[in-house]
Amino acid sequence: MLEYVPEGSTVILEQPELHLHPSAQAELADLIIHAAVNRNVQVILESHSEHLLLRLQRRIAAQEGITADDVRLYFTRMEEGVSQLDRLELDTYGNIQNWPDKFFGDALAETYAAEKARLQRMRQGG
Repeated sequence: MLEYVPEGSTVILEQPELHLHPSAQAELADLIIHAAVNRNVQVILESHSEHLLLRLQRRIAAQEGITADDVRLYFTRMEEGVSQLDRLELDTYGNIQNWPDKFFGDALAETYAAEKARLQRMRQGG
């Protein structure tokens, strides 16, 4: 759809990553960036995909077609039964400065804990 809408269009996508392999979710970020940069398509995207977000952050960090100024990220939370939008602060390197605590879990802590368990098990001969 991003290749067929008229240039300058606005496209709204709701969880386009559903049922896609993680690598395809990352590739989807590249397709969105391409449409935004080369076709002037504004994309409003609702997603829960860590893979899509990480690719977007990588492209910003590597200065590959998109900058932090080209992107607006928001986090939706409930407060007293009312949805609230918080703008996420994206720096020039693609880092989110005010990311909600453990939204995607804590991948680094999980990786550390798994490796620690492996080493401990290997030392015990199991």
